[in-house]
Amino acid sequence: GLNLGQNRWYGRVGAPTILQLGGWVPGRRTTLELLPSLWLFGPNSDFVGTRLETDPMFQLEGHLTRDLTEGLWVALDGTWVTGGRSTIDGVEGEALNNLGVGATLGFHLSENLQLTTGYMATVNDGDPNDLRLDGFKISMVYGWHPLIEGIKRLGE
Repeated sequence: GLNLGQNRWYGRVGAPTILQLGGWVPGRRTTLELLPSLWLFGPNSDFVGTRLETDPMFQLEGHLTRDLTEGLWVALDGTWVTGGRSTIDGVEGEALNNLGVGATLGFHLSENLQLTTGYMATVNDGDPNDLRLDGFKISMVYGWHPLIEGIKRLGE
């Protein structure tokens, strides 16, 4: 990604894994989703007249997800982040070592449209210098799979 406000590039490489716990029956599915990933950051040579560099950062997300009905699901979420030490003009800051927990509720509005809402907060933030997070999010996801399958059938 490129964020013009940060004046640098950054990207994330991950290996998402879904483990099925029990039967794969719609409305009764339980899964454990894991996403280990590595964040990489380019330098910012114009950071308020200085140079900002950030070490790579490792992130591990986990979600224990359970269907409540065929269209409604809930998840317990956890995220651990470590690394990402920033250096400004040769002066090193602290590396991150944060643990967050939360919950998410999702609803399928249609076969390819999903609405989710969730809350996440850090739990190891007792020191005044620790990164603190309390976040609430709402997202809508559109899946293109029905459109892609339809296009494939047209080509047959």
